[in-house]
Amino acid sequence: MDNRIPKIEEMSLREKIEQTVVILMRKGQKIDFTPGAAFFFGQIITEADEEGLEQLRGYVRELTDGCSIPPLITSDFENGCGSMVKALTPLPYMMGLGATADPDLAYDYGKATALEARSIGANWTFSPVSDLNRNRRNPLVNNRGMTDNADLAVKMLPQIIKGMQDNGLSACAKHFPGDGMDYRDQHITTTYNSCDMDDWRATYGRVFAETITAGVDSIMAGHIGLPAYPQKLSEKYGKPLPATLCKELITDLLKGEMGYEGIVVTDAINMGGFAGWYDSQERSEIESFKAGCDMMLWPSAGYVDNLEQAILSGEIPMSRLDDAVSRILRVKERRGLFAQDREMFRDLQPEEKDFVLDVQRRCSQQSITLLRDRLNAYPLSAKKTPKLGICVICQHEPALQDAHILKTEFEKRGFAVEYTEGDEIKGNLRKDFYARNDHIIYAAFSRPFRPIGFLDYSGKQAQMIQNMYMEPGSVDKISVVSFGSPYFGSQYFEKAQSYVNAYSMLECAVKAYVSSVCGEIPFMGTTPVNL
Repeated sequence: MDNRIPKIEEMSLREKIEQTVVILMRKGQKIDFTPGAAFFFGQIITEADEEGLEQLRGYVRELTDGCSIPPLITSDFENGCGSMVKALTPLPYMMGLGATADPDLAYDYGKATALEARSIGANWTFSPVSDLNRNRRNPLVNNRGMTDNADLAVKMLPQIIKGMQDNGLSACAKHFPGDGMDYRDQHITTTYNSCDMDDWRATYGRVFAETITAGVDSIMAGHIGLPAYPQKLSEKYGKPLPATLCKELITDLLKGEMGYEGIVVTDAINMGGFAGWYDSQERSEIESFKAGCDMMLWPSAGYVDNLEQAILSGEIPMSRLDDAVSRILRVKERRGLFAQDREMFRDLQPEEKDFVLDVQRRCSQQSITLLRDRLNAYPLSAKKTPKLGICVICQHEPALQDAHILKTEFEKRGFAVEYTEGDEIKGNLRKDFYARNDHIIYAAFSRPFRPIGFLDYSGKQAQMIQNMYMEPGSVDKISVVSFGSPYFGSQYFEKAQSYVNAYSMLECAVKAYVSSVCGEIPFMGTTPVNL
């Protein structure tokens, strides 16, 4: 690896093109070129427990040492590094941070992410999610986003970005021109931001403009169209193109009108929202680069050859490639990748480990939001309601590990807990369960893409909710907590006399919820979306 800052005029055509590639780092992978960035995911990070972290560093070291230009190392650290690497620290989901409305905590949220990312060699994150969840039916944003309110977003998002970038981690605001208006998922199909331009400029446009003012190193283009912006329609379908393929949105609006000078990276090329606009994925990648996207996230094997041919033939001017590479190299220089004394891995100091855990605790506790307690059920106490029934509603099995902590935490406080994951609570079994316990907690766990599809309950889970108030007196005996979607209070649990939003299906959120409902800490969260 050469730490000398490359000069555009000294780079070969292939070297320039390779800088526009974000590869998927795989276990045991051998590459014969120098990608601009590598994304670690899948087996590499799921195996990275405490003992496996050094192996993870080994993958990063091996890749980096084999590159003539240092690559950016990235992943989706949307809610802390523990969201991707199990040995590191997960932070509450973005909507939980939004519920704190605390810009100082937002800065610390970004800093904590940066400190852990640097410890494993990562210097770029595909976060923060900068979408506004204005459609509660949207299956992809929900609690991955912070809010539906541009005022809150511009108060908090720039601070996250500064917290990251002040500590050596490039941030990425996503997904331009803004998700959260459509009811569909861009992983599956192209989606659209249906705002008129006045509304867009006052909301999504304002949010992205503030991230640019904050100096965000990169912006991710979504497979999302913005029909209100003047543009050429797809010749194939007569519909607006997604931003990843739309020159008017990327070159004219984002880079031109909004003056953005950082990297524009595509969302993953293998998503349904990108597919089908042209006769092949390979053709779509070239059109995406022509539209103004500087880096391709997981392009096809033929991408480098195809882009080389498009430039040699004059289809794409060299100035377009030089602009993209200049943006990439500027970010790499800004993050110290060419420094002679560069540390590939920055070990966390004991006080920094404590800081990260403190950010997790503060964000968890400050986010818990009490929406209603009509019968003054809280605080719960083992003296008042010694027998506690807990019924978990969840369609994502891995979350059940953290759900079970509810039982442990209440037992620590002297409750006799009967815990069920719900499927067996029906008919006489439900009647007996209610009769045996003084208070019943229904705990709903959810997160976008876990599993793929809408954040709705179906099958056994929906049946359980349908029948939860069938027993006499049950309305006054039941409280509900959502460790996920903030909208469940009206969607499913409007009759719940006591209802709490905890936003995140993580151990830290579970513990903060128990502390709040038992009166050990006050309810501090404020609802970050319109309910």
